[in-house]
Amino acid sequence: MTTHTQPIFFALFGLLMFSIAGCGTNVSAGPTGVFVDSSTETFLKKAFSETKECGTFEKGAFEDISVVFMPPTFPCKHYASGCSGEYVNPNFLKVGSLYVWKHEVLHFLLDVNTGDPDPGHKNALFKNCV
Repeated sequence: MTTHTQPIFFALFGLLMFSIAGCGTNVSAGPTGVFVDSSTETFLKKAFSETKECGTFEKGAFEDISVVFMPPTFPCKHYASGCSGEYVNPNFLKVGSLYVWKHEVLHFLLDVNTGDPDPGHKNALFKNCV
């Protein structure tokens, strides 16, 4: 091998070794089931805190609630066509879309702090904090 072809040989050899080393192409199947990425919980916690702060609520913590992910529209007692979110006393927040998260958190926080979840949405916080 001449001195001029040595660098080309080593470059090609390096590429060959890199290509046969694998780049994650041999991935095994993931476990079956439904999973939620940790970034979703981070989003939920942050939005919960923002809603609590906006309403200046004293009581209620993210750790107090049970979050139930639902289909985008699901049967509920409030609307014949279904709901995309629902607060069920004492601590269930059913969520069909993350867009309704703060709305349902507000129902929970109102209930915990005032005893009235305001199902009629009369409180100005539904406009100011959602």
